[in-house]
Amino acid sequence: MSLERSTEYGKIKLNDNIFSKAVLAAVSKTEGKVFCASERGKILGGIDQKVSPGELASNIIISEDAKHYLLKFFVIMSFGASIKKNCTEVLDNLEKQIRTMFPDKGCKIILKIVGVKSKNIAKRNIEIVREYEI
Repeated sequence: MSLERSTEYGKIKLNDNIFSKAVLAAVSKTEGKVFCASERGKILGGIDQKVSPGELASNIIISEDAKHYLLKFFVIMSFGASIKKNCTEVLDNLEKQIRTMFPDKGCKIILKIVGVKSKNIAKRNIEIVREYEI
């Protein structure tokens, strides 16, 4: 769902690809320990393939209220990878990007771990929330 905003110059549409590119950049910093996923726990783009922003855009949730943007996305962790370390790295990077792109509002970022990958994907349901104000 794209976000629309009316200004004195007309309507501005914030495309989902803006947010999905930010998520992809943040996840890429983990060097293959975190994979973008669908809500049902399927790795997007396959194991060793690149995820396109369009594919990820259809698997993230974006909304807006008076004070915050809400960004929710789903990941699968690699077995043995530190959840705390990698999720903190992803959220720190993503928060920095969103603060730079949208300094007018705060943001609530929800990273949901839907699985852990070893030989197979073991289902998980772990939600990590990062919220900041302007």
